[in-house]
Amino acid sequence: MLEFSYTEEQKILEDMVKKFTKNEIIPVCLEFENDLEGKLADEIFKKAAKIGILGTVAPKEYGGGGGRGIEANIVLENLSYGDVGIGCAIGASWWAQTAILMRGSQGLRDEWFPKLASTEEAHLCCMAATEPSGGTDVEDPAMGFKTVQTIAKIDGDEIVLNGRKMWPSNFDIASLYVVVCTTDPKLGEEGSLLVAVTASTPGLSFGKNELKMGHHADRNGEIIFDNVRVPKDNMLGKVGEGVKILERTLIYNRVGPASMALGAAQRAFDLALDFTKTRILGGIPLYQHELASAMLFDMETKLHAARLLWQRAAWVNMTTKGNIHYSHMAKVFATDAAMEVSSDAVELMGSYGYAKEYGVEKIMRDVKIIQIYIGSNELIRSHAWRYL
Repeated sequence: MLEFSYTEEQKILEDMVKKFTKNEIIPVCLEFENDLEGKLADEIFKKAAKIGILGTVAPKEYGGGGGRGIEANIVLENLSYGDVGIGCAIGASWWAQTAILMRGSQGLRDEWFPKLASTEEAHLCCMAATEPSGGTDVEDPAMGFKTVQTIAKIDGDEIVLNGRKMWPSNFDIASLYVVVCTTDPKLGEEGSLLVAVTASTPGLSFGKNELKMGHHADRNGEIIFDNVRVPKDNMLGKVGEGVKILERTLIYNRVGPASMALGAAQRAFDLALDFTKTRILGGIPLYQHELASAMLFDMETKLHAARLLWQRAAWVNMTTKGNIHYSHMAKVFATDAAMEVSSDAVELMGSYGYAKEYGVEKIMRDVKIIQIYIGSNELIRSHAWRYL
């Protein structure tokens, strides 16, 4: 049987997040751009923790929601309807948690998942993958981990980390970092490793919060590891398994950009549609003009197609070992569609769409980066032959 509806539990989750977004995010979304210290976003995260949103994917035995692909992306789509930077910060935290769920030690899980599921405090994770000079190289299977320059040295019962990471979400506000590193770049995949690092670890420091075109509620910058020592128990899996763990987390988490982009694009469409219903040109509402009607039809079609793609990819990830090709298709199509839809929304609204007051130009700026991060669309397309 083929169904196109959520379960009752998923509908309750969706309604809860929609209400949260309407009441807590949308009223302040235009203020994130000037909130350089992240105080507004921090309040959003605290409120999200309080009602269980931050703990959506944490296992139930630790007090979390036990959500999987569908539930996680229901949350991300609806948070991003209010502000995709907020959606990205939370989604990136779940990316790091996916790796811990897969190969974290029992001790690491017991220590951290109760905190990540907490409704009393807001704890975010950071997936520290991108190298300052490498861009998407770390996610490119053709590079074989050879461009990773963050070095992990095994010293007795400890791991010593040295190196730098650039651009990860939550770079200076996370409670826990999952670091993509290598014992020796010359070893390629055989030296690959993922290590968890707590924020209070000596030797861990941060650069400045980078000022960006959009995504202002999502903090990005440089992370510096200077002889950072962590217990060997913080290794995720074994040396040589890092590349496979990273690949599996990408399969599950590349659906996230699709649902986030869709949420943002849906908001742009809704704003544009409301505008065209009240904007009178030639004696009739703008949306009744043939050109505007055709644009709105194409925009809505792209939104529906993008939603079906992320839902299919998330369902496959939940019911099988996953197929990265489905995640890739969802990510590329939805993010490209979001860029097109938000741009068309600006065009339909004319000068009003270009004005900051109405919020549509913000969405257009916000969605651009989603085509680039967690594997650029160009990289994904260029390697599509590997999965055909």
